[in-house]
Amino acid sequence: MKVMVFLTAAFVALASPDISYAGMLNQAQKYAGLHEVKHNRKLRAVLGINPARTPWCGHFMGLIARMTGRKPPEGYGIARSWLRFGAPVRLAYARPGDVVVVRAGRGYHVGILAKMSQTRAQLIGGNQSGRVQFSYFSRGRVVAVRR
Repeated sequence: MKVMVFLTAAFVALASPDISYAGMLNQAQKYAGLHEVKHNRKLRAVLGINPARTPWCGHFMGLIARMTGRKPPEGYGIARSWLRFGAPVRLAYARPGDVVVVRAGRGYHVGILAKMSQTRAQLIGGNQSGRVQFSYFSRGRVVAVRR
């Protein structure tokens, strides 16, 4: 079973087209800088929730997934639900545009991979310091990479 999961993950990582994944990264960048209070009206309109009162990283990811023709997981407003999105990818095969779930205190956070170094992942996502922005997370906090 583990071999099959590995082979599936390797196939997805190496053979799947980049179009929708890069598309997610490109779409997310269009919202960079929007703040949950300063740009509340615009974010409320596109997210369907009040980002100043609700954790919204998963809601932002749902918006971006739908904009690129992807189907968000059920319960997409909760970051942990993104553990069920797409197909699993080993961290070693992660590439820009992949969905990354990280530990955030006692909970989770989700964003889109922009770049990866030996020690950290740069993600763009919503609700990162109250806005859509690029932030760095230690590779050790990465729980899952999905494509």
